[in-house]
Amino acid sequence: MGSAIAYTYSVELKADESYELKSYFIMGDALYEFIEVGTYSVEGAKLVITPAGEEAIEGTVNSDGSITVGVKPSQMARSRTEATLVPSQNTAAGVYKVTLQGAATVEATLYLDHQGNYAYMAVPGNESPAFHEQGTYSVAGTDITFQIAESGETVSGTIQDGKVSAPFVVSAMMGMRMGIELAK
Repeated sequence: MGSAIAYTYSVELKADESYELKSYFIMGDALYEFIEVGTYSVEGAKLVITPAGEEAIEGTVNSDGSITVGVKPSQMARSRTEATLVPSQNTAAGVYKVTLQGAATVEATLYLDHQGNYAYMAVPGNESPAFHEQGTYSVAGTDITFQIAESGETVSGTIQDGKVSAPFVVSAMMGMRMGIELAK
């Protein structure tokens, strides 16, 4: 059996009473994204979301501003999982990508979640092993700092205009960092 899959969720409740719920998870050498859209209504502490083409689901607006509701972790999920989602003004969160050309093509992906965690992977287009890294990040203005979970080392870069520039490992075989720019 493989290891457990860690899902992260975010939801945007829009002014027009529509919503977009995003779920992200890593399996193997890929970051998967599942997006559910629909409508919502709030009456007091009661939240009702109605996914497009599905039945309404009741949730709760908690006193701290968080919401608790059943979310579908992926397109393949048979049932919903109850999750509590907390408000976030973290505009850095999202998926950033770049394709690097060299001896082998490398697809680099950086996922910044709303809670300040990151996952990075560099997957070569040949038989070479992929590189994976996880940790936490913080943003101050246009500066972004990554703390690597495995080593505790910190790496700094910039984030601006939907782009992250920072030194990342692009080859598991070489193991050295080089400055790259990834875009949303």
